[in-house]
Amino acid sequence: MPATRGATTRIQVLATSGGYANVPKKPWTGAGTMVWKRTFAIMMASGAMALGVTALGAGASGAQQAVPAAPVVAAKPLTIHDFVREAAMSKPVLSPDGKRLAWTREHAVVVYNRETQAMKELPSPDNKLDHVQWVNNDYFVVYIKGDEEQSGNTYSTTRFSPLVMTKDNTFVRELFARDGKTLSRGDLRLVVGFTEDAAPLAVTVGPSNVFLTDVATGKFTVGAHLMPGFEHYFDRHGGERVSMEVKVPEDTKINYGYVRMYLHYRAEPDGRVQDLTMPKQDHLLYLDFRYAQADHAIVWTQFDDAKGELQIWRFDMATGEKTLVKTDNNKQTRPVIDRSGHLAGFAVEADRVETQWTDPGRVQLVAAVQKIFPKATVNIADMTEDGKVVVFLISAPDAPDSYYLYDTDAKSLDEIGTQYPELEDKPLGEMSFITYKARDGLQIPAYVVKLKDTPANAPLVVMPHGGPAARDVYTFNFMAEYLASKGYVVLEPQYRGSYGFGDAFQQAGNKHLAQMTTDLEDGVRYLAAQGTIDPKKVCIFGWSWGGYLTQAALAFTPKTYVCGVSGDGVADLFEVLDESNDFFFGGYGQDYWRSVIGQPLMDAAMIHATSPIEHVDAIQAPLLLIHGSEDYVVSKHQSEHMNAAMLKAGKTVTYLPIQYMHHGPEKYSERMAVMTAVDDFIAKAFAKVDTTAAGK
Repeated sequence: MPATRGATTRIQVLATSGGYANVPKKPWTGAGTMVWKRTFAIMMASGAMALGVTALGAGASGAQQAVPAAPVVAAKPLTIHDFVREAAMSKPVLSPDGKRLAWTREHAVVVYNRETQAMKELPSPDNKLDHVQWVNNDYFVVYIKGDEEQSGNTYSTTRFSPLVMTKDNTFVRELFARDGKTLSRGDLRLVVGFTEDAAPLAVTVGPSNVFLTDVATGKFTVGAHLMPGFEHYFDRHGGERVSMEVKVPEDTKINYGYVRMYLHYRAEPDGRVQDLTMPKQDHLLYLDFRYAQADHAIVWTQFDDAKGELQIWRFDMATGEKTLVKTDNNKQTRPVIDRSGHLAGFAVEADRVETQWTDPGRVQLVAAVQKIFPKATVNIADMTEDGKVVVFLISAPDAPDSYYLYDTDAKSLDEIGTQYPELEDKPLGEMSFITYKARDGLQIPAYVVKLKDTPANAPLVVMPHGGPAARDVYTFNFMAEYLASKGYVVLEPQYRGSYGFGDAFQQAGNKHLAQMTTDLEDGVRYLAAQGTIDPKKVCIFGWSWGGYLTQAALAFTPKTYVCGVSGDGVADLFEVLDESNDFFFGGYGQDYWRSVIGQPLMDAAMIHATSPIEHVDAIQAPLLLIHGSEDYVVSKHQSEHMNAAMLKAGKTVTYLPIQYMHHGPEKYSERMAVMTAVDDFIAKAFAKVDTTAAGK
């Protein structure tokens, strides 16, 4: 990842979970496998941290081995698989004492013993594994990815059927198996946590009671009656301490401005149930609730729509005192509760998704690692309670997520692995921030993704994000990076209505969908004037609300684009207003969509004027419609109806339904199907431009 590493970095040898192009790799098949690593020197206030070059994984005896020189191997061309693959590894998780590190690959569990330097992999060819969670220092569980197709619906069994493993990566049992038999789906319960008792118990909830399962034996007992509510929070001994409930006044509907939130809590483990009534959502939107056990507190965020202000509050369960902890104008700010149960910081989504830590030690440590990766985003992925062992997540647009292990005693920062091993150290698209002026004078922020050696006047793919109350951030995006690898310039416009650029900018999109659409075209004109792109080769590709903007762009700015791809997109705005439910967008669905799109009666003319399905006659470019059959956000009928309207009007349209896909491609098969279709569709559109130009 040369684009993200600073000059102070000392790269000795390479380590990954999948394979570097210039280092021979062995699959992790057992405790005796050797694994390479790369090490770094970190400059902190306390001085330099000297590092030695050793093997991260050694033989079963734990003896260190010499590191061989890395031979030069010819670079392997990147393929679509390298971009659309599912992550090669899950997040590595530390045992509570920090002595072991565990993670999954697709069909294997990996445990690294930091004391003996032994690495053990346990293959699980019959299971597709998701992630791990430590129960205590002796046990951890592995969650399984599983899809059961039944009556046209896809049910995910992730988190319902964990496998119990010992600290040395030996399989013990299925957590919910009784008498050697796996429970049926109806008997399974969602795991909400594990107790920290000598004999740890898995805590699950049923309709009215807590259920407790002995991790080691599988013995099952019915626990206490639950407090009212739909979310329940437990302490380290399995006692329910907080629940959250929604009540609706009988004379109103569930909608923004009418929902009332109630919190029930016990100040002591066996204390009486007390109530905390939250202010009515008149102009308040509740975004996040957390139980900070070590602080003996409930923490929540609320957004005051009238003030345009986010507030983070803390409620002391012992004293009943409410304290305003933080205010911000960024609605995308959330409290972070650390492993010990303390309020440790605030996760903020702005240009990057980062955590603002309150502990000066964590701030200093993140800053030190940031110096090694100056262009990347550095986040703490896991940390022991004493802060001595830390797992870092390092990510950048041109350097996909990688995990590093930091040890304060050894003064070492070692790479554990990367989620996209085939892309490591390969030239990827760099992401730059620009602004351009819309035709009405509004400054529009945007990101441009392209390879460093992309020539001038390159083809352009415009990628508007979903939402519209959303934004793009500085991180790896497999869709944008794959398109950039084809030699295209990718424009990600943060059109009016996007969040993260001030409340006024977000509100500027409300009932201004026509201007939202021309914001995209103004970005195309800006890049064309700079000589960056060829204005004759412009396609647009968006998902969800970005799919709406794709269809709107083809209908209302038809001369700008030679093709459009709409994924799970909106075609009929009236249908959105009809279908939007009252829980969407955190409890104010109808009001939200009516504020953005318009009131069905009062603004009917404007809605007709900006609804793509009513303007198919104006569309000139071919349109590819992609939709998941199990999309629970935007009905597949939106794409089906648009496809029918296009065919009836004699327009060029392709409809690609993806069986069992939800609101966007998540699984490998879905990603491959989507990006293969998108790649072929855009390439043909650009080729047609060349053919037409050659024929003149």
